[in-house]
Amino acid sequence: MGMAHDAATWAFYLAAIVWWTIDLGYGPLQLVLLGTTLEITMLASEVPTGVVADRFSRKWSTVLSFAIMTAAMFLHVATTEYWVLLISQALFGLGWTFRSGADVAWLTDEMVWLKREVAGDAPEVDQSPILLRRHRLGMVAGLVALAPTTLFGGGELRLVIAICAVVLGATTLWLAVAMTDHFREGFDEDEHPHSMREILREGFATTRRVPTLRILVGVMVLMGVGAEALDRLGFKQFLDEGDFGDDSLLWTGLLFMTLGALGVAVVWVTEQALERGIKLVMLATILLAIAAGGAIIAALAPAIGIAIGLALQDPCREALDPVSVAWTNREAPPGARATVHSLVNQAHGLGEVAGGITLGAIAELTGIRWVIFIAGALWAVAALLARRGIRHDTHQRVSATVN
Repeated sequence: MGMAHDAATWAFYLAAIVWWTIDLGYGPLQLVLLGTTLEITMLASEVPTGVVADRFSRKWSTVLSFAIMTAAMFLHVATTEYWVLLISQALFGLGWTFRSGADVAWLTDEMVWLKREVAGDAPEVDQSPILLRRHRLGMVAGLVALAPTTLFGGGELRLVIAICAVVLGATTLWLAVAMTDHFREGFDEDEHPHSMREILREGFATTRRVPTLRILVGVMVLMGVGAEALDRLGFKQFLDEGDFGDDSLLWTGLLFMTLGALGVAVVWVTEQALERGIKLVMLATILLAIAAGGAIIAALAPAIGIAIGLALQDPCREALDPVSVAWTNREAPPGARATVHSLVNQAHGLGEVAGGITLGAIAELTGIRWVIFIAGALWAVAALLARRGIRHDTHQRVSATVN
């Protein structure tokens, strides 16, 4: 499920960023507005779609997500009109929120069901290493998709995006037909909420009540503000400074593949650290600190330094994603698991919306390097905030793991 999705979305993003920057010639504010449109939609949709997944079905929420994102990709290449691209970004954001949290909750449902079937009342298995491994395998699939996109997609960027849509559409059909769904099997109906209002109330109560979740929400807001600068403008800065011309896709693809390979390595190292007993919150703090340093290097260094800075911050942010998912999943109650994931993701989206247009405007006035520096500074603050959560992280890893 995750591998086909990641392969399609990685290839889509690579083709889109080069198409937007080189072929369509968008400036910093236009690029940021594309991202901000995506994030505003996600911000508005995250919690309602999470509650829907917890109330009705996490599997079918994921299937719906893939179907909507497939439609968004097709719409994206239907025209070069900027307002249509904005609509496709909004549609993509809506689709993403139906998956956000629901896929992890669905995976957790299946793992809990399998554990009961095989081992009865055996001790709970820590799912954090499994979530990191899942993310790493998805990254590998994305790398595999980037190679042909980079080598053969130079003159056919819109065709590449259409192929991504076909792959994602086929995955949607496969999920609907072939995958199992054990939603709410084994739930104690007296302990878990039934109505959407009860699910939402439990989700909010959990994020307020659990100290590490409160800290994570703050970290995600700060991460979101800075992320928009790097995600939308970091690669533009690389392309502008490098002045690669017709070879822009090749060089951007090589950078993407390098960052992806480093990301796989960093996620693997993070898995090993988790296996050896280092806590999730400590790992998040370390990854945030390195990402902050990488962003500051990208902002201050000459042209080659942009690539070096991206090579530090991007892999650490990739590893931080499954760490934050595992952190959330560990604290979320079974009956509102997707909702709690959505609330945490909404905090990140809030940061992106708040920072996106502001940083885009600053970039237009002062240059891209300043907003990349601001992003690094914000991530440094996020690392200090995460460090405060270490003393609250009393959860110990269960020695048993699933291989």
